[in-house]
Amino acid sequence: MAEQALSQAVDEHIENSKEVIDYIGKLEEKIRSWNMEDIKEFKGMITEMRALLKKHFQVQIENFMNMNRIPSAKVPEVLRRTYRIVSVDKHGYALYGPEMDKISHINKIAEHYKQRVAASQAHQEKK
Repeated sequence: MAEQALSQAVDEHIENSKEVIDYIGKLEEKIRSWNMEDIKEFKGMITEMRALLKKHFQVQIENFMNMNRIPSAKVPEVLRRTYRIVSVDKHGYALYGPEMDKISHINKIAEHYKQRVAASQAHQEKK
């Protein structure tokens, strides 16, 4: 009796895993073919993918997908690395941050970077 229950539980787990894997595959395709219209919609897809990967496979999205292959408007590499920008939509709004949960216009991010650089240079000149 216990053996049969265990076997049934394993079968259900495998079936559920297949469904999750299929769904993740479809979500990955949506992310890779994102039309760059609305960064909020994109953020929702990324948030969902991160949660699914973490919950079911204990995997970070960066280890699952090549984040450099996600559609995005052009961004200077220094900004992309410094702010961990994932993508920028057609209107200039960027999804960024270590948790991929912040949204701001790329001009605002660029201005913040310029201020950081200027402050750092001013600090160096005082020494």
